[in-house]
Amino acid sequence: MQSSVDPEVGFVVEVNGERALVELTADTTRPLAADYYPGQPGTHVKIPVQDHSVIGIVSSIKMLNGVNGAAGSAGNGVRKNVAECVLLGMLDRRGRFGRGVAVYPNVGQKVMMVSPAELKAVFSDFVDFGYSFGRPAHASEERVYVQVDRFFGQHIAVLGTTGCGKSYTVVSMLQHAIKKYPNTHIVVLDLHGEYAAAFPDDVNVIDGDSVELPYWLLSFDEFQDLFVDLSEFTAKNQITVLRDAIVRAKQNAEAQERLGLGAAVTADSPVYYDIEEMLESIRGWNIQMVYNSKGELEQGPLYGAFDKFLIRFDARKSDPRFAFMFTPRKYTDSGSLVTLLREYLSIDTGKRMTVVDLSGVPSEAVSVMVAVVCRIVFEFNLWNPERERFPILLVLEEAHNYVPAVEQGRYTSARIAVERILKEGRKYGTGAIIVSQRPKELSETVLSQCNTFIAMRLTNPDDQAYVRKLVPDSLSGLMSMLPALRTGEALILGDSVAMPTRVMIDMPNPPPMSSNIQYARWWKEGVLGLDVERVVRRWRSRQKTA
Repeated sequence: MQSSVDPEVGFVVEVNGERALVELTADTTRPLAADYYPGQPGTHVKIPVQDHSVIGIVSSIKMLNGVNGAAGSAGNGVRKNVAECVLLGMLDRRGRFGRGVAVYPNVGQKVMMVSPAELKAVFSDFVDFGYSFGRPAHASEERVYVQVDRFFGQHIAVLGTTGCGKSYTVVSMLQHAIKKYPNTHIVVLDLHGEYAAAFPDDVNVIDGDSVELPYWLLSFDEFQDLFVDLSEFTAKNQITVLRDAIVRAKQNAEAQERLGLGAAVTADSPVYYDIEEMLESIRGWNIQMVYNSKGELEQGPLYGAFDKFLIRFDARKSDPRFAFMFTPRKYTDSGSLVTLLREYLSIDTGKRMTVVDLSGVPSEAVSVMVAVVCRIVFEFNLWNPERERFPILLVLEEAHNYVPAVEQGRYTSARIAVERILKEGRKYGTGAIIVSQRPKELSETVLSQCNTFIAMRLTNPDDQAYVRKLVPDSLSGLMSMLPALRTGEALILGDSVAMPTRVMIDMPNPPPMSSNIQYARWWKEGVLGLDVERVVRRWRSRQKTA
């Protein structure tokens, strides 16, 4: 598919695997179209070959000396501009685009600007899905369409430094999805309270003041992660006895509620139990005295083994920051699990999205909340016979805070829960959006399982290098654009888009509550009569509505 009026921009001087070097003959200082400057990184070019065109994207451009090839303008040779292009795929004569290159271009072949019609054909590859949340940065009249099943089902990483527009991007993606699809099931773990304002009619907000994730929903690993110090000498004994005590307490409660589970009850079963009954059992083992062979009383085998555990447990249980776990008001029996799942997964609630607002929740509690929510969402669809018709999307904001790299050794249960979703969720209809400003601090397992990367402005060299390692070698050159991307601009890479593209994200409407604070305005105008007593009252009570 080639037009005789498409401007020529240069010719091929080298082909090396997935890359081609193009000597530019067009004036790089003048646009050939509205936003199309020859050789500008992120723009697309075509190389006509036989009955098709090879499509490439410019990753870098430099000026060389025509005599000795030295960079820059020194010397007597004629200066020339050379662009490095990543070869992405082929556009056939019928206007159909396909990934991969079957017949490579050769040196000397002409390189041309991609016409608007051809660009439309490329980006319309997934137009049947009708889902788009941005436009090519150099083609304001076109849209970038996304293959929805691959996009949401095979996990997305949204990476960028603070202030680059990550929240805007995720909100725009979700707003477009909710507008197009009336039966979405989306759960957002929101660390900064940004998302609820962007979905005034479609969201169920569970804020930090009212969130409940009762202790009986914790798996044994989550319970152990929270209360057992593995460095203690008695840790193994604690784990063994604790598991037994929880199972016994659950079995007793299950028999009283007549759930009919019997021997199927395990330490991981989402069954209500009386935590005081479990603690009494532990306390009994901790002070047990037994008779020895001489008929004398002596300390039992577990005497004192739980001293530190009980102190730690009582401290957490009496901590008001953990009231969401130990003093539930709504979820006080096994039957209430159904209510919780309906609320969190937007089942017959008239809503299409749930935002769990974790702003103000202490960091040690956030990791537990993340672990429990992610696990119950995953396990719901694991046991759901209708999971193919009930896909769920999890959005994990600031994921590096609770899914850190393994070497940091923190938040084991949250990392295990999230990594399980990233590794197995696709099979069970559970997708994830991972949002982070510090990809280098994030679990490598999590990022390696993402199929689509939305890379926004990244200024930290370590983070740039880390992201560069995650993408195919042929596309690593595109990562050099990351420090210069505008706010709201991103590189989208992955099988869910027709080809790697520099995209301007649509402005969300309404926006999230993530706008930059107006220092100049408010330091000039000031605030008179600030109610400091109210601030202190909210601070002390840990309630935003106080």
